Amino acid sequence: MTESTLLDAQVQSKRMYNALSETMDLTRQLAEALDRNDQVAVQLLVSMREEPVKTLRQVRRALEQQRELLEEPDRRRLTELLDGSPAEREEEGPLANQVGVNRRLWQQLRALDESVNRKLTREKSIYR
Repeated sequence: MTESTLLDAQVQSKRMYNALSETMDLTRQLAEALDRNDQVAVQLLVSMREEPVKTLRQVRRALEQQRELLEEPDRRRLTELLDGSPAEREEEGPLANQVGVNRRLWQQLRALDESVNRKLTREKSIYR
């Protein structure tokens, strides 16, 4: 796999990190607004979360398109890296590291989102 391919995937992974970070920040603010019972802030923050979530979808599509353009075994190797496999070569290191950081942030965001969702929707939570 070329360094250019790895760099493109790393750039998209960094975009994903930025969108995850923004979503995490907004979700924390949403949790605080729920604790204060500030319905105006809750509505505003829910709508503000749409943009970074949209960016996450775009990044996922871009990575899928990048994979589709690759020949085997590069396609398989990129899939492995994006699924969290460790770097096998030095030039894979930055991408593998970014994917790991993204994965940890995603897990934190999911846990926080589950908590917020349960507070917001109670028994109608999507996490039931």
